[in-house]
Amino acid sequence: MILQFLKEPKHIGALCASSKSLGSAMMRNIGITDAEYIAEIGPGGGVFTEKILALKQKEAHFFAIEINSYYARKLQEKFQGIEVENKNANRLPSIMRNRKIKSLDVVISGIPWSLLKDKEQDILLKNIHRSLRVGGYFSTFAYMLPTPKALLFKKKLCKYFSEVTTSDVVWKNLPPAFVYYCKK
Repeated sequence: MILQFLKEPKHIGALCASSKSLGSAMMRNIGITDAEYIAEIGPGGGVFTEKILALKQKEAHFFAIEINSYYARKLQEKFQGIEVENKNANRLPSIMRNRKIKSLDVVISGIPWSLLKDKEQDILLKNIHRSLRVGGYFSTFAYMLPTPKALLFKKKLCKYFSEVTTSDVVWKNLPPAFVYYCKK
């Protein structure tokens, strides 16, 4: 992970992988067990992917979008049969069209939002919002760093989603984090 961070710091948000505790928190309150169409953006090493695969219905349609080719390849090796698109997450709408998916029930994100420029955040949030069905959920996380950029990001979430709630702090993560649950 450190080598990938050094190679592509813009795409890798932390030196340590997300914890299983954060992975469990990401799956709460989003209807993952009832979802028919699920997308994960920025899966990295697959901590959230593992939770999704354990919780989703057997017949649910699931795919991941990973911009880093190393991680995309590793995900396919680690989880046999998983569908991984080695692309930018902004391609979500076109990937859905190619798969003949009209809308998603759940989008789960491991994207390092703080590394994105404001305009990049807006474009991606707009694409996620458009991709979800009404009542669908978007789950993402943030580290416990109350920076001006972090506060602005929460305002953006509230702009795009009708309901935004947060989890308790996940202390068993380095650094500690919390989850945003966003409903369309």
